[in-house]
Amino acid sequence: MKVLREQFRIKSYETDIHACMKPYSFMLNAQEMANRHADYLGFGYRDLEAKGIMWVLSRVKVVFNRIPEWNEEVIMETWHKGTVKLFGIRDFKMDSVTGESLAVVTSSWLILNNETRRIQRIDQYLAADDPSINRINAIETPAAKLVPPGNMKYAKKHRVEFSDIDINAHTNNAKYLEWAFDCIDQKVLATMKVKEFEINFNSESRIGEEIDLFINDSRNKVFVEGKRGETTVFQTEVTYNKI
Repeated sequence: MKVLREQFRIKSYETDIHACMKPYSFMLNAQEMANRHADYLGFGYRDLEAKGIMWVLSRVKVVFNRIPEWNEEVIMETWHKGTVKLFGIRDFKMDSVTGESLAVVTSSWLILNNETRRIQRIDQYLAADDPSINRINAIETPAAKLVPPGNMKYAKKHRVEFSDIDINAHTNNAKYLEWAFDCIDQKVLATMKVKEFEINFNSESRIGEEIDLFINDSRNKVFVEGKRGETTVFQTEVTYNKI
């Protein structure tokens, strides 16, 4: 099964004040589908755990053509496209049941050693000619390395809590997006319609750590960076229109 395809309904708790799916909720669904597909292909969480390694999401780009709404039935697909240097590349797409394109996604994943947290060469575990590879592009170019603008302003501090942590004992990737949106002015959020977002996950954060959040909001683009001291933990850039 080169492509995993699932149909589901957008739930009320996945939506914002406009009854549209939150980007945070989109990320949760995407990571679950990635996990299930990797399990099916034989390189899922338990398979890698047995080898003392794990997948971690490093970069992602999501482009919305239209954000789905509460109670809407959608069809989501995911597949992996092989490797680029140290990254495993996985794409997604989400459509309405009538075939309308709602979102396209590309994501880049790394393999880490469970103990040392050092990056492993992905070609040791996934051959370039693996038969499960599907080279169809949802987005052709892999997600880019983000560079923050020069005039970032301090927004707030977030202490990593138990509710932020996932099975890998670090902050779940979707939580960073939630933190970022909580930095944005509520008046902006009330009229925001997200067009696309990109995230770089640069360093793990763990329970009890304090992450300083910095923001730059210029016109229809918001950049948020989380730092632990001088170490960048994550960066995200959100592009939006006003409702």
